[in-house]
Amino acid sequence: MSNVFLGTGAGLPPPSIQFSRRAVKVISNSRIADRIATFRAKHSGRPICRILILSDGRAGTSEQQFAPLQRYRQAIAGKLGILFDFGSVDEIDAISADQVSAYDAVGLKMSFETPAPVAVAKAQKFFETARSVEARCLVFDGDDDQCVLWPDVITACDAYIKKHRFSDLNAYTKPFIGKSNLTDYAARNYGVDFSADIIPKTRALTEDQIGKIVLGWNIALDDKIHFLARDISPDRLRLTRNVDISCRASVGPDQWTYGIRNDAVKAIMALQGSFKVHAPTDRVPQQEYYNEMLNSRLTVSPFGFGELCWRDFEAILCGSVLVKPDMSHIMTYPDLFVPGETYIPIAWDYSDLGEKCTSILEDTAALERMAETARMRLLDTLSPKNFLKRLDQTMRASGLIDDVGPFADRAS
Repeated sequence: MSNVFLGTGAGLPPPSIQFSRRAVKVISNSRIADRIATFRAKHSGRPICRILILSDGRAGTSEQQFAPLQRYRQAIAGKLGILFDFGSVDEIDAISADQVSAYDAVGLKMSFETPAPVAVAKAQKFFETARSVEARCLVFDGDDDQCVLWPDVITACDAYIKKHRFSDLNAYTKPFIGKSNLTDYAARNYGVDFSADIIPKTRALTEDQIGKIVLGWNIALDDKIHFLARDISPDRLRLTRNVDISCRASVGPDQWTYGIRNDAVKAIMALQGSFKVHAPTDRVPQQEYYNEMLNSRLTVSPFGFGELCWRDFEAILCGSVLVKPDMSHIMTYPDLFVPGETYIPIAWDYSDLGEKCTSILEDTAALERMAETARMRLLDTLSPKNFLKRLDQTMRASGLIDDVGPFADRAS
């Protein structure tokens, strides 16, 4: 596939565009932008809601949950009356009740690598200060999976915002081996040992703790996906695709995800006699990675540290139909995992991969319809209006908004 190249305006933008995007981000976080947002919030016709979020700045995909808050901060202020300020968890020991009194709520985000005693101590101290001035306490959990890493932290907060959660909340009443349901699956099906891991097991939650879980938004709103949607030209999507099934998901045998990923690769390679498949094990530059998706009818996206990954949304934006282990156990936003409409669900052991791929590849009209449906739904989701609606719903569920606003009459 080395002879396939993206056209101008597709995949990766030229350096000048990348520079301008960085400049816009700096300007959007400037003091002038703060003043404009405050002005817009005051004239929004909504009660002003100020939220202070302290983060450890670690784990890039976790930090990216704040990308749409910063990207759309002016629209958020003007439509919802919400103003966000950001700081570091290093400020927790020094921050005073008087400083926190300027806010209606505080938020906390810590990487999964934070030792449990440290995470609990920081949450309890920060939230104790916040409650002394009647500010609500939120946790922004940006982890890849659905589980709650520190039950004592969710006990300390008022709302625990997750990118995705179990569809059946009863799943939270069960303990897991390792960090999540996926580590548990790897342990039970591939014999992976997590006893010496930083997170050897995940505790079950109580009903009160489960009741605090609130659905936020997933990695489809990350900058990487937001900009890719702008960078792929419609003309490039109309070019002939020469590969039937593509999957770039190999990891080394020393990774706990090896069994999950390797099953996918083996199942795909078994289809070589029937289809043109592409399942390389090497790493390639980002542009070539997108070339592969743009040249593939189907993209298989196995689970990793969590069920969702950027590959899911990259494939959709590249016009390649997403094939993925069944996602029915998850509730997420945006939900691009509607069976037979936006993706093709397969068994977790890939036993039906050949059957499912054969069925859709033999029906060109259905294949093209699914690719277009998924892509248009994702593009629609990436609009500022739809994110504002999601944010409004998340903030209402967190107890921060109770007035009749532009989205108040719509179900969350």
